[in-house]
Amino acid sequence: MNGIFRRRCAYLAAAAITAPLLAACDPPVQAQPCEWMAERGETDGRTAILVDVTNSTRASGSGRGAPDYPVALKNSIARAVEARDTVAVAPFSGSEADLAWSTTDQSADWARDDANPENRKDRQDEAEECLGNAVGLAQNTAPTAAGTDVLRPAATAAEWLLQGTGSKHLVIASDGLITAGCASLVESRFSGTAEIDAIVKACSSPSVQELRPTAFEGITVTLVGIGHPAAGQPVPAPAAAQWLKQLWQRLCTEQGGQCDVRTSSVGSAPDRIGPAPVKQFDDPKIDYRSKEIRYSLPEAALFETGESQLRDDAEPLLMELAVALRTGSVVTARVLGFADPRGDGISNRTLSDDRAEAVAAFLRSESVANVSAEGRGETNRCADGSTFPAGAASDKETECARRVDVVATRA
Repeated sequence: MNGIFRRRCAYLAAAAITAPLLAACDPPVQAQPCEWMAERGETDGRTAILVDVTNSTRASGSGRGAPDYPVALKNSIARAVEARDTVAVAPFSGSEADLAWSTTDQSADWARDDANPENRKDRQDEAEECLGNAVGLAQNTAPTAAGTDVLRPAATAAEWLLQGTGSKHLVIASDGLITAGCASLVESRFSGTAEIDAIVKACSSPSVQELRPTAFEGITVTLVGIGHPAAGQPVPAPAAAQWLKQLWQRLCTEQGGQCDVRTSSVGSAPDRIGPAPVKQFDDPKIDYRSKEIRYSLPEAALFETGESQLRDDAEPLLMELAVALRTGSVVTARVLGFADPRGDGISNRTLSDDRAEAVAAFLRSESVANVSAEGRGETNRCADGSTFPAGAASDKETECARRVDVVATRA
């Protein structure tokens, strides 16, 4: 018997004592938990919660180790209830835009038609519990197709949110893995801004339009669990997880949203048996590791100004690099030398070539196989993809161009 019913029954019992004609407290049929949430609330805010149910979020083997989305979304649910939002919950998978809402138009307006503080608190707690259960039920829903295209269900949820007139919140629980559509990561290198730019461009093209500038306008978007698949699934290295965060930040802000992308662990409930992968769907396998790793070595750490002979104190840095290459399943290593645009172009090309060969020779001497060297000459592009003005003249402005990059290709 919940607190609200106890208090109402106690009231009726007290009335029975003072009214002889009322022989006993004959309680009405008790309402089902959260039944009151089906009634329209007095507030205008909306919250949509999407739960990724694709195989990458489903624990293989014992079934333990699936992301604990009900716990991970606890704060988001509490915020929605505190704001007395109308809430909808849906699982998603595949590349379809349609959502099968498992919970829709549930009003968390715990203050409606009841001024009793204790009753309101009971309702508030009940709403949080019921919405947490709704997330759990959504997570246990079987996928309807292989892989996922997160952008499409997110756009559908945004359309539902925009039907409201109050605050709008979109919460997405996912590992961030896209295996279908314009942003598919099946062949991703998980590194560099150039790839993110290319994905944004492809998804924004007139023929695709999966990224629309105003799709999330006025919506606060929270992504939870990015980079954290279920146990037994491929796990991204920290660098790949950060790249995923940058990608999702761009995909969200390009659509006008206020975005919070979270890569912290969502944890797993050790005693809860999570959903297992659905064998009928052979999802594309993703290798989160970048196929290429770029190590950028600044001139100052390797050479004296204008020289191509390695400094004595460069050895520890290059030895560390050699060990990483030998033990990192690397099949080839390209050593690329660069110079800043100042001075004579031919001399800069020769200097960059000689410096690349000096680094390559050291790596070969430390048993790194398949090492090649190439001088790229002058550049005004830094290792992180940024550039400086072509006419820059100071050492500080141009220092990022004076470097040697080692591009390692993994098996």
